[in-house]
Amino acid sequence: QIVATASTVQGITNTTGSTQLIANPGFESGAASWTASASVITNDASVAAHGGSYKAWLDGYGFAHTDYVRQSIAIPATATKATLDFFMHIDTAEPTTTAYDTLSVQVITSAGKYVTLASWSNMNAAAGYQEHTVDLSAYIGQTVQINFYGVEDSTQQTSFVIDDVSVKAQ
Repeated sequence: QIVATASTVQGITNTTGSTQLIANPGFESGAASWTASASVITNDASVAAHGGSYKAWLDGYGFAHTDYVRQSIAIPATATKATLDFFMHIDTAEPTTTAYDTLSVQVITSAGKYVTLASWSNMNAAAGYQEHTVDLSAYIGQTVQINFYGVEDSTQQTSFVIDDVSVKAQ
């Protein structure tokens, strides 16, 4: 069942009773529904997507650089649980003994406050995509932005590649 207003899809309810709040979760429609730094949402074949051909590729330049990709969502007040789930591949040329480059998952509140919920770094580099889950239940009843924020230092690249993002409210 699709619940829609005249102009936007609000969510898709599946058989388990959860509602997907993220539009264009696999970036297959390019930047539709997302706000991002230049060139972050890409179908560049040099790094495979988790699914489909598009993904959000943050950083990976090997010099001081900051990237972001974000989307605004409204978590229904009737929900009892809200969970962010996504797949991320981290590739680095940095040593994996010290955190030089970081990727933070943040919530930007309606008041403009940035709250970091979880962070990863070049120390978490691994082959392939890893699934990550973050609890958003503290934001039930609020409209927030989910923000992926990557910061790269001045030497050696770290790529943070995000795909198949979901926020499910139950």
